[in-house]
Amino acid sequence: MTLFIRAPQINVNDDQMVLVEWLKQAGARIQRGEALAVIETTKSTGELQAEGEGYLTIYVEGGNPIRVGEIIAALANLPQDKPEKPPAEAGDLMPSSRSGNRKWTKKALVLAESSRLNLTDVDSYLAAMGLATELVRESDVVAYLEQNWPAYLKMETENEGVEAAPPTGPPARLVIIGAGVAAAQVLDVLSRIQSQRPVGLLDDNPALHGKSLSGIPVLGSIERAEPLFKEGFFDQAVISIGTQVELRARLFERLQKTGILFANVIDPGARLLSHVKLGTGNIIMPFCQVAASTTVGDNNFLSAYVSLEHHNGLGSHCTFGPAVFTSGQVKIGNRVKFGAGIFVEPSLTIGDDSRIASGVTLTRSVPAGSLVKSRENFVVRSRETGNDPTDSSGGSE
Repeated sequence: MTLFIRAPQINVNDDQMVLVEWLKQAGARIQRGEALAVIETTKSTGELQAEGEGYLTIYVEGGNPIRVGEIIAALANLPQDKPEKPPAEAGDLMPSSRSGNRKWTKKALVLAESSRLNLTDVDSYLAAMGLATELVRESDVVAYLEQNWPAYLKMETENEGVEAAPPTGPPARLVIIGAGVAAAQVLDVLSRIQSQRPVGLLDDNPALHGKSLSGIPVLGSIERAEPLFKEGFFDQAVISIGTQVELRARLFERLQKTGILFANVIDPGARLLSHVKLGTGNIIMPFCQVAASTTVGDNNFLSAYVSLEHHNGLGSHCTFGPAVFTSGQVKIGNRVKFGAGIFVEPSLTIGDDSRIASGVTLTRSVPAGSLVKSRENFVVRSRETGNDPTDSSGGSE
C-alpha cells in the first residue's frame, strides 16, 4: 500500500510554506520517524518526519513553495514501485460515516478527532448557527471549540489589565501546602506582595515539622489545615507542589471540600493583560505573561518566563516548567504537566492528563493521556585532549 506524504500544518497562520530541501534521496528506504525534509514557514523551520515506512518517491523538488495538504512525496512497498502523484484534489476531502453525507477537510477532521469531539455534535451546532454547508472546514471546528469549551472557560472573574488599587486593611494570612523547594519560590514571591502574608507551612514529611523555611514555621502535616482554618489561624491557602500534578489536584479538591479558601499568588513582575479570566489557587512566578482574553482555571503552577498567548484556555491543576510559550488560541486541559523550554503552535488542543517533555515544539494537537518527548539532539563525550571542538589550540600548549 502506498503512503502519500502531505505538507503538514506547521503554523496555523500559514497555508503555504517552502520545501527547503530533502534530507533523503529518491528511492531511499525510509523508516517510520526518520526526518525526510526541511520545511520553512514565516515563523519557523522544522523537519518533516515519516509517518510510515517504504521507498521514497519525490514529487516536489527542494526550494519550491508548497501548500498545506499538498502531496509532495510517497512511500511505496517495493523499490521498483514508482507511484504516480494523485490529482491535486484527491484525498483532501474526507467523508465521514459519523457525519452523514457531509464531507470534512482533512485538517477539520484531524482537529476534531484530536480534540476528542463528537462529529454529530459539531454538525448539530453548525446547523443551529446557520453555518451548515456540504463541507466542514477547520474554521468551523475552531468556532465550535470556542463556543463549547468546558465551563472553566466561562468563569466570571475577570482582570481588565489595569493595576490594582493599593490594598486597604490587613494582608490576607496564607498557609502554604508543601514545604519543599517550590515553597521557597512561593515565599520569595510573597515577600514582594503587600496584600498577602505567609503564616505557616504544612507538609506530610515529619522530618520538616518544627523547622522553618525563610523564617516561616512548618506547623505539621497537611491534615492540620482544616482545624487551623476553622480556628481562624489563616484566611486562605495555596499549594506549592510544582511537579506532582495528581497530588496537587487531589489536595486542592479535598481541602476545598472542607471549606478552605484558596488564594492566587501572582508575582508583581508577572503581567496579566486585558480580559484575563482567572480561577483560584494559581501560582504565577516572575516574568510570566498571560495575554489578552486568556482563561486560567484553578490550582495551576506557572514557573518563571511562562507565556500564555491571547485567547488561550487553560484548565486546572496544571504545572509548567520555566520558559513554556504558547501561541494564540491554544486549549489546554486538566492535570497537564509541562517541562521546560516548550513551544506550542497556534490553535492546538492538549488533552487532559498529558505530559509534555522539555524541549518539545508542538505542531499538532495532543489527545488526552499522551506523553510527548523530543528526540535526543546532543552527544556527551569525555573532554580528552584534542577532542574539544571549541579548542582552537590543537590540543597543545
